[in-house]
Amino acid sequence: MIRTVSDDVRRLKRARRSGPNAFLGPLETAVMDRLWKRRRATVRDVVDDLSKTRSLAYTTVMTIMTRLHAKGLLVREREGKTFVYRPAFTRDEHRARLSRDLVRGLVDEFGDVALAQFTAVLDSVDASHRAALRRIAGKEAKP
Repeated sequence: MIRTVSDDVRRLKRARRSGPNAFLGPLETAVMDRLWKRRRATVRDVVDDLSKTRSLAYTTVMTIMTRLHAKGLLVREREGKTFVYRPAFTRDEHRARLSRDLVRGLVDEFGDVALAQFTAVLDSVDASHRAALRRIAGKEAKP
């Protein structure tokens, strides 16, 4: 699948509207929320959790979890005839990886224009907050 700039812009607009899990669909977000909370679960566990607030078919949840596994967000291990899923990353790790990939994508696509925009935003941040951001960026840059 070839991604275009307009696809990325649509995702960014969606993120501005929908919060930190905007890059996942609503059902993907609900499934990931359950897995981050439980740490590990079968499809049946997630269906049972979600059935408290909505009616979903087992196969629908299974498809979502299979897709999240294919995207690298879930790890699965077979236990007997059943897969047990767990998050590949913590919620914070996922957000950090997503942010890093978005920033790199913007810089790759727009170069200095993107960097200038980041700089303009950083100029509006107070000095102590900028220093904290530099510390966070320094920690993430180390292998």
